[in-house]
Amino acid sequence: MKVENILQGAGLAGNETKVYLSLLDLGSVTAGDIAKASGVNRTNVYDALRSLAEKGLAGHIKKAERRYFEAASPTKFLHYLEEKEEEVRERRKSLEEIIPDLEMKRALSREQQEATVYTGRKGLKTVAEDVLKENSELLVFGAEGGFARIFGTYSRNWHRRRSHSRIPMKIIYSEKLRTVKSSESIPMAEMRFSSSLHDIPATTWVYGGKVAIIVWSEHPVITVIRSGKAAMTYRQFFRELWRSSSGPSVNI
Repeated sequence: MKVENILQGAGLAGNETKVYLSLLDLGSVTAGDIAKASGVNRTNVYDALRSLAEKGLAGHIKKAERRYFEAASPTKFLHYLEEKEEEVRERRKSLEEIIPDLEMKRALSREQQEATVYTGRKGLKTVAEDVLKENSELLVFGAEGGFARIFGTYSRNWHRRRSHSRIPMKIIYSEKLRTVKSSESIPMAEMRFSSSLHDIPATTWVYGGKVAIIVWSEHPVITVIRSGKAAMTYRQFFRELWRSSSGPSVNI
């Protein structure tokens, strides 16, 4: 393999290679001498010398107010390559750390998104069963719509099944419900109260890659959005609201 190819494979650009080899041949010389010997125009010679100096492969001395450039020992290449490998390792490590986030962004941008509307008790029951099927943390915030009041025994059984499946639940109620809800006993759940929720007319459930928005009435209307991106956004909002909300914040 030609020397030029080996040096370029080690990380030198074409002009850098020509200038470095000229320095080895000529010794301590001016930029003009390098330009003549290497065939690289003077402006590009200075650019190459600057880059070689940054790599520790060339330097200069002053004689009678003129600069004379010299090549560093070729063994410096080994140190340069070691430093380069360390830099590559660090970059690879940093890249490996962010790859999961990048993959998630790619997946979310390619996912299909859809919304389904359910109505009435049966519709709400369908969504509740979907929460158990999804088998992931359930986040709830917004208006108190009376899930337990509407379903009674089914509600208690549903919470037992959720607890048995080890599905954790976090709830943020309006501050005005503190005296009513603080004594509620819900298995495997945490509860907090926020003064920011008193005007919210609906309840939001966030679970898996879905967001369910429940508008309470005699016949509840539930819109389920299947979108990882939407679920991620709502989950981030919930966590910010959770941090600013107040206790009891204990397992209940």
